[in-house]
Amino acid sequence: MKQNHFRLFAILIGLLVCGAAGYGVYHFSQVPADGHFVDPAFAPPLAESASRVVVYVAGEPILKAIEAQKVILKRKEGDAPLAATEIVASLNERDGARLAKVPLMLGLAALAGGAFVLFLIGLFTPLISALKPPMIVDLHLEE
Repeated sequence: MKQNHFRLFAILIGLLVCGAAGYGVYHFSQVPADGHFVDPAFAPPLAESASRVVVYVAGEPILKAIEAQKVILKRKEGDAPLAATEIVASLNERDGARLAKVPLMLGLAALAGGAFVLFLIGLFTPLISALKPPMIVDLHLEE
């Protein structure tokens, strides 16, 4: 019996790469929702993120309450009205983190598909080689 190294290579490598890439797609699709909040030191002020988030205090938007000096910050030195620049919004960037992983997931999915095809080719190599067309017989006709 003739040893076919391509078949062994195709089956093993195809199965291993397909499994690893499939695990990568699964792993990156399960990004947890927590832990994607912007650090407060880098968070934009509330006035800049007003298009994404609105905070209400007693039924009134907090930025309007700050402008009317209704929000007061109690400190050891005394009470002082809160300025709009002192409030920052730490937004959840989960969607952005998941969107950043889409090209990686597409690449891994393509790699998994290619490896699966390689696995199938290795698995069905004897059947593929049996599909050879018959030898063409050249007929030489004399005139």
